[in-house]
Amino acid sequence: MRILFLSQLFDPENAIKGLSFVKALAAAGHDVDVITAFPSYPGGKVYPGFRQRWRQVEKAAPRVRVTRVATYISQDRSGLKRLLGYASFAAMAFVQALFHKRPDVVYAYYPPVVGGVAAITLGACKRAPVVYDVQDLWPEAVVASGMVREGWLTLVIEGMAGFIYRRAAAVVTLSDGYRTALLKKGVASGKVFRIYNWCDEARISVDDDVRSDNQVFSVVYAGNLGAAQGLDAVVRAAGIVAERGHANVRFDFIGDGVEKPVLQELVSSMGLENVRFVDKVPPEQIGALLGQAGALVAHLRDDPVFSITVPQKTQAYLLAGRPLLMAIGGESADIIRRANAGVVAEPGSPAQIAEAAIHLSGLSVIERQEMGKRGRAFYKQHMSQENGVGQTLALLEQVARPRA
Repeated sequence: MRILFLSQLFDPENAIKGLSFVKALAAAGHDVDVITAFPSYPGGKVYPGFRQRWRQVEKAAPRVRVTRVATYISQDRSGLKRLLGYASFAAMAFVQALFHKRPDVVYAYYPPVVGGVAAITLGACKRAPVVYDVQDLWPEAVVASGMVREGWLTLVIEGMAGFIYRRAAAVVTLSDGYRTALLKKGVASGKVFRIYNWCDEARISVDDDVRSDNQVFSVVYAGNLGAAQGLDAVVRAAGIVAERGHANVRFDFIGDGVEKPVLQELVSSMGLENVRFVDKVPPEQIGALLGQAGALVAHLRDDPVFSITVPQKTQAYLLAGRPLLMAIGGESADIIRRANAGVVAEPGSPAQIAEAAIHLSGLSVIERQEMGKRGRAFYKQHMSQENGVGQTLALLEQVARPRA
C-alpha cells in the first residue's frame, strides 16, 4: 500500500504515532508519505536546528518520506490563535498533498477537527479512503481545556466533526470511553475501532531496581504543563504533604507548557521547598528520568471528557515500571486498578493526591517494585506498539481493499 500520513505532531516532538510508527508500517512493506509541520510543541517555538520554510522534504527511513510545511505557531492561552494554527496546517498540508502520488489510504493522526476536514476533502480529491484517528473529542476537549466557550463556535466544530465521522472509512479511538461517546453521536459501530496508544518503547528505560533513597521520594510528573492538566491541584497537594511533615516527599515537574509560569508563581507564593521544575529534556532522556522516580503522577482537570480518555503518558509510566499515582477519573483509573499498578486519587483533589503520595512513600521497596512489575506486564499484554501496529495494519488493509 501507499499510505499518506497526515499529522501536525511528529518527531522530534513527542508523537506516539510518529517516526517509530511509520517505520513499522514501512517495515511491513508499505510506502509512507508523511506531511507534518515544523516541530514547535509544546513550547510554541520552532525547535533548534529547524527553520520554517514553505516546504522541506526529508528521507526519514527506507520507504518513508517526510514533508514539512510552514504553519502559524501559537501555544498561548488564546483559543483563536490555537485554532488558527490548526487551520494553517490543514490548509498547507492539503495543498502539499495534492502534489503527492495518489495513496491507497489516508491516515489522519492528531489532526484537530479542521485538519480532519482537510483529510476528508483530500481523500475525496484523491479517491482514497480516510482513516481518522481521534486523540481528542471535539468540541468537548477544547471546551474542557478552556480554549473556547460553548456557543456558536462549538456548534460549528460539532458540525465539522460530524462531517468527518460520516465521511471517514474508519475511525480509530484511543479508549473504550471515546468509542462509546462516538456511538452516542450516531457514528456507525462498524467503523469505530479502539486501538490503545503505546509509548516510544525504545526511549523508556526498563529497570526493576526501585531506588531506596531515604532522603528523597520523588513524585514525578512528565509532560505538557497546560491548562487541561490542571496541575495546580498537584502543587497544592505538595503543600499539604509538606504541612504534614513528610519532608522526604518531593514533587518534580518535568516539561514545559503555557501554565508553567503560573505554577512556578503558585509555588513561590506558597513558599514550597518540596517542588522542583525541570526544563523539558530531549525525548531520549525522559525514560531514564522516569526510571529514577519513586512514583509517577498523572493528572487532568475534573471534566467528563477527561474521564473517558487515556492520556498518552499512562503507557510510558506503565512501561517504566514505577508505581502510578493516577489522579484521572474514569477509564484511566480503571486501568490502574485492573493492573494493580498504583493508587488512584480524585482529579482536582489536593487532599487525596497528597494522601496517595504519602501512602506510596510509606510502602516498602519490594511493594513498590511489585507494583511496577504488574504495570509493565499490563502494558506489554494490552498496550504495546507491536499490538497497536498489528491492529492498525489490519485496519488499513481492510479499508484499502475495496479500491485494490
